[in-house]
Amino acid sequence: MNRDRLIDIRDRVMDRMVADGFAGADPFDGLESAVFRASGLGRFRLARLTWLQAIKRGPEGLRKVVRIPKMVNPKTLALLGGAAQGVVLCDVRDHLLEMQNLDGGWRYPFEWQARAFYAKRHQSNAIVTSFVVDALLQSGMQKDHPALVHATGFVEGKLWRDGYFAYFDHVAVEIHNASLWAALALHRIIGPNDKTAQAMERVINAQKADGSWTYGTRSHHQFVDGFHTGYVLDLLDRFRKMGMHGLDSAIAGGWQFYRAACFNADGMPRSFVGRDGYLDAHAVAQAMASLCRFGDRDGAIRVSEWAAENLFDPSRDLFFAGIKKDGRPDRRNYMRWTQAWMVWALSIVIENTDANL
Repeated sequence: MNRDRLIDIRDRVMDRMVADGFAGADPFDGLESAVFRASGLGRFRLARLTWLQAIKRGPEGLRKVVRIPKMVNPKTLALLGGAAQGVVLCDVRDHLLEMQNLDGGWRYPFEWQARAFYAKRHQSNAIVTSFVVDALLQSGMQKDHPALVHATGFVEGKLWRDGYFAYFDHVAVEIHNASLWAALALHRIIGPNDKTAQAMERVINAQKADGSWTYGTRSHHQFVDGFHTGYVLDLLDRFRKMGMHGLDSAIAGGWQFYRAACFNADGMPRSFVGRDGYLDAHAVAQAMASLCRFGDRDGAIRVSEWAAENLFDPSRDLFFAGIKKDGRPDRRNYMRWTQAWMVWALSIVIENTDANL
């Protein structure tokens, strides 16, 4: 492994992110198009879904044509600030505090239409709030800081349902990794509590016989993908390291499934279980981190070296969004979804490898 090369790539991408003011595109920001907003079609759910998918699947140049602005996502900053047990790469505390919503949560900077719900622009949600809380605590912020106390009120008061945490406060959609993330955020701020315990138990009970977790409980959430499986495993392992008992069996079964089904015969990650073809850089990033954390350093190094060869674009100092089914790179540039995650993951691999390698 050429550790110096990984550091050079990581730093070049990081420098590019800083130069761009951490603002960029996102796979789910299509509804921010000035053209779409002027059309009046945003009143209709089907139009929002169709437009969002068209932008998500379309060429990168389409974004400029329909005038989608570049935006700063709090989750981008949180990942660079050490969230999800990453490496602190820059001081983002003040910026994150400025982005806290009045209800105590944090948000995506775009409106978003999913099949299960519609979210307004800047609407607080479980995932972004939990990642930001993680980064603020990683920065050394005390648990009684007003921002964290306020965040506790949002998570516990707005997101709690009967046994789990919802993704948004206006819906009851149950998504396993989002509930577990909110449970961790609450636990880290206030310590052991009944809501966290119930949410964690619910996720454990949702595990399938083969060790897998579907994305959520709704009929169209019955897919299993690599990076959300990695999320759940990492979170359960964090709970175990904080002294939670009774998690060994679920983690062991989940890890066995993850290694068997979320990687191909060459040890490269898959975006979706049992399906080769398009590979999302997000799945690659999560794989590097999870492999490191569960002791497979050689596997993590192998994936990072592959990513350096196949996903890094030295002409633009950024990572491709993924690899298409035909083997060509997906050249789209996503700030939060791709660049932040890959910088986060490479930093974990670098931190876990010997300087002499």
